[in-house]
Amino acid sequence: MEKLQGLLWRATLINWAGSVILVLPLLWALAVEQPFYSLGPFEENWQVGMGIALLGGIIILFSFGIFFGLMRASARAADDGYGTLTILEVLTDKHRDTGFLIQGKRHFGLLDANRRMAVVSARLRGAGLVLAAALWFVIGFGLAVTLAARGFLTPSGIWLMTVGPTGFMLAIGLGILGMSSIKVHEVRSGWDAQEGSGRVQSEALAWTERLDQSGDAVVLGSGPKGEGNRFRLGATVVVLLFLAASVPTMTVAVTASIGPILAEIAVPAFLSVQEMAGGAEALRLYVAEPDPSTTPAGAGRALQNIGFVGGGDPEPWELAPQNLYEEGWFPDPVVFPDPFSESTAFELMSVPFSERSPEDQAAMQQAAQHPAHAEFHLLSSAALVDVVRGRWVVPFPDSLTFEDLPWPRFQAFRTAGLAQVAKAAVEAENGQLGDAEHTLRELISTGFLLIDQGPTLIDNLMGVVLTDMGGDALEAYYARIGEDERAEALEWAREGAAAAASRSRAGTLPEDIHSLLQGVPDLVLTEGALRGLRWEYFATFNMLAPCINLHKMVFGPDETYDDWRLDARDALVRVRGERDLFELAEGGALGAGEQEMQGFLPRFLSLTLGSGGAPGSCASLIASLQSGD
Repeated sequence: MEKLQGLLWRATLINWAGSVILVLPLLWALAVEQPFYSLGPFEENWQVGMGIALLGGIIILFSFGIFFGLMRASARAADDGYGTLTILEVLTDKHRDTGFLIQGKRHFGLLDANRRMAVVSARLRGAGLVLAAALWFVIGFGLAVTLAARGFLTPSGIWLMTVGPTGFMLAIGLGILGMSSIKVHEVRSGWDAQEGSGRVQSEALAWTERLDQSGDAVVLGSGPKGEGNRFRLGATVVVLLFLAASVPTMTVAVTASIGPILAEIAVPAFLSVQEMAGGAEALRLYVAEPDPSTTPAGAGRALQNIGFVGGGDPEPWELAPQNLYEEGWFPDPVVFPDPFSESTAFELMSVPFSERSPEDQAAMQQAAQHPAHAEFHLLSSAALVDVVRGRWVVPFPDSLTFEDLPWPRFQAFRTAGLAQVAKAAVEAENGQLGDAEHTLRELISTGFLLIDQGPTLIDNLMGVVLTDMGGDALEAYYARIGEDERAEALEWAREGAAAAASRSRAGTLPEDIHSLLQGVPDLVLTEGALRGLRWEYFATFNMLAPCINLHKMVFGPDETYDDWRLDARDALVRVRGERDLFELAEGGALGAGEQEMQGFLPRFLSLTLGSGGAPGSCASLIASLQSGD
């Protein structure tokens, strides 16, 4: 029993330390209202928050280990014949004077039995309340978060449910203990003044007699005996309390780091594509005038037709071309023209036919006469293009996500662009100079159509490639027909535009994840930014919204996020197909359907954060990412 003396207080204080370290930062993160693009109070330094939570969790685990050991040791003491009340008095004997108190020895002899009984009861009640406050601080927080994630509590409700009972029990417990200590201090002071310490030795010898032989002199008695099973049950309760305290709270601690980790993985800086598009702006002067009779739907179908020149099977949820061209642009596009050289377009235009092999001449003639050039002609006259309804099957199924959409056929468009250059080269060879320049303008116009209106970054990048092809070929064309000044002026303008785009980005555009996330909402609404970049960031940001910070994980996105989403819809949706694409992007990583909780981490998160597979849940997002792996 001597080893148990006062140990309950040690375990309680350790538990308090762990609870404060673990819960207070989480309470702060939940209570502080963060912008919907914020990663939370620790921002990208999620390791700090995780480290604090881990430290608090380890301390709490250690304290519950002590509690468990105390229950087991108390059970053995009960089996040895000690009474339950005696065991509790020993466990809470912080001052190591309870033995004197219950027998009325030393300075406690100045108190009558009723007053000593009141002091003993106060110590037991006070210790119990302080312990209950420490336990509730963790358990109550976990319960409050669980209720809040299901819509039953507000941020202030979490604080009230966690801190309210904790503070009340702690204040009452400390008040009871304080009043008891004051009473004991007064008695001790009086005893020291009246009788001194001469009686200490004799009373210490008297204490060596067995407790039960003290009879009625022991206030409250020793309590019932043989209740070891109750303490063993208490050990089981300790385990259950630990689970009740650790599962919800550690869930919240773990999820607090998920947002920053996902953001670093899923929000790459695509701003280099914006720079490339800016470098192509010098060629916008050569864009053809749009024809109002060209419809967005017709332009969308023309884009899809170009992607399937020479054959090919549509992927799931990809539309088949309306006009099918079985013959390819070139007999063997892998061999000629060189698909890997960046100077291929310039060489196609600059090298005379007389210096080419008969095979290359035949290949260029085949490309020049290909009927699919009509698709370029239509695209060059389009003011708007409905890429979505021209490329994909709509309406989209509930199970489809933005990231699952079939990618644009980049290589097919690159080959088509080279075929357009080959057509212009053949026309220049035949003396059709006006037709040759017009063909290159159609290529540049198609490139800018994809740059300006493509809903994916691949579309925008394809547009940059086609535009650069047209610019390279146009420089070579001017040099070929002897207009060196125009060729040099175009080269100078393009180099200047590329340098200006690079310089405008240097040192000004955000690269770290905090600045990037902060800039994403404005970028999505910015008309001058690439539409593919805006669409990609909207879809990615909407996917991350449930997990971006702890406040959003528990309470979900707020009204400011909903307002931004509506503004994004107005800014992004211009044609019919983009309405379907916006709804798909709103579905996040799950689509519009439900996601079954599979895997340990999603199920672990769903215990506290709930969801049952509902879209918009952080647990559902993790489940979808795991299933995607």
